[in-house]
Amino acid sequence: MMKPLTRLSLISMSAIVIGLCIAYFNWNTEVLSAHIGKSYKDTVEDSTFSVPANTAFYPSTPPHPSSTWISEPVIIHFDDPEHGFTLPATKFGAVGFDEGKVSTMTTSPMLETLPFNQLIPLLTQLQGKLKDSGWVPRNPQDNSWLAVGSEVEKNALQRQLFDQVVIVMLLIPHKYSLALNVKCYARCDERDPKTAKYLIDVSVGSDYYSE
Repeated sequence: MMKPLTRLSLISMSAIVIGLCIAYFNWNTEVLSAHIGKSYKDTVEDSTFSVPANTAFYPSTPPHPSSTWISEPVIIHFDDPEHGFTLPATKFGAVGFDEGKVSTMTTSPMLETLPFNQLIPLLTQLQGKLKDSGWVPRNPQDNSWLAVGSEVEKNALQRQLFDQVVIVMLLIPHKYSLALNVKCYARCDERDPKTAKYLIDVSVGSDYYSE
């Protein structure tokens, strides 16, 4: 029989190895650095991700950028100096340009759909980052932060996601808007918490809501 100390040592070593693997993956993952209003030129210069190789251009003279597409693991850094945040690696995303500047950003802060018990820690982490960066709900009564601190709140959210997409609309007033969309994405019709898979979408644009 394995001694308790040996078993504990193996568990500790496994945790260290997993942590190192995650750090190594993130260290090797390319970064796309952009924010609304940033020029295409500066986006290219500030990103390790090959923006030109993944950008569709309008056939004008000279050509100008239309949209940049993500289909391989990339870390997205919303690099506003005051309200910026960094998302976990993703394989899904697009950056739209208007007159040579970033106008929209759409992505998912995950590499694949997740079961509900893995979605909640990610959602909690993401909401915490946005709160710390100064983002606030557009309408606290209708689109406030998602409450997932208790089992009752988690179960309520899970039931709701079987029927509809849940949206949190956030603002940096007079500057940016951000829609945080949480949805059941796969095997939702079965209404089985053990088999359903979930997705988070993040869409950022200008604030057209504040007066």
